[in-house]
Formats: sequence, structure tokens, C-alpha cells
Amino acid sequence: MTEDELKKPETELKLKAKMTNIDEMNYTLQVFPVNVTCRYSESESEYKISDHAFKSEDVRQIVRNVLFKYKEILVDSVKVGSKDYLFEIQVPKRMEKEKLKQMFAQITTEIKNEISKSRTELESFKKFLEDTEF
Repeated sequence: MTEDELKKPETELKLKAKMTNIDEMNYTLQVFPVNVTCRYSESESEYKISDHAFKSEDVRQIVRNVLFKYKEILVDSVKVGSKDYLFEIQVPKRMEKEKLKQMFAQITTEIKNEISKSRTELESFKKFLEDTEF
């Protein structure tokens, strides 16, 4: 991360879901950021969200950790690693919309927290290097 990236205010991340498939019991949703840039590099297996790099497995783990709290959703249905979406999940047709909204809000918060934590760690390390003589 560059000096300018560190000075940026907290990332305002918003996610949007698009239904891509319907079967007897589930909707398949692809979720992607709508207000920040998000790119996927297949060679690196990572997403770049608002100048912060996430390995696709890190995104999967964030999503899975949140989904564990929602018993209705198949945790093993999480897919990552696409240029078209950040992650894909299967949601039961009977799931309450308010619960779904809370779940996506929590995933958004977790991703923002990871970005913020990364910035804080980098700032702290740079300060350590400035203040310390070896």
C-alpha cells in the first residue's frame, strides 16, 4: 500500500446480489461490490477491492465465517475466484429477506474491517521503522 492509500478514509463498501439460478429449494446469488472497484486476478488468485488485495480463499473464509451463524445456508456452497462476482452462494427459497439483509451487511462489515486492519497494521509498522534505530 502506498502513502496515499493509507490516508484514504475508511472504505465505503456496498454489496449487491444478482440471482443467477433457481432450483427446487435454492436461489443462487452472485454478490459483487457496486460502489468500489473490484478486480480479480486469476494468476494471483486474488481480488483487489479498493486498492486492497484479498486472496480468494480469504474472501471465502470471511463469507463462510458469517454463514456459519445462519443455519439455513449451505456453507459449502460458497464459490469465489471469478471476474464476474466476489462470491456466490446458494440461499434457501424460504429464507427471510431481513435475515438475508443482515447477513450481507455483516459480510460487508467483515470485509471493511479487514481492509481497515491491514491499513492500521501497515501504519503501525511504518511508524515502528521511523521511530526505531537498529
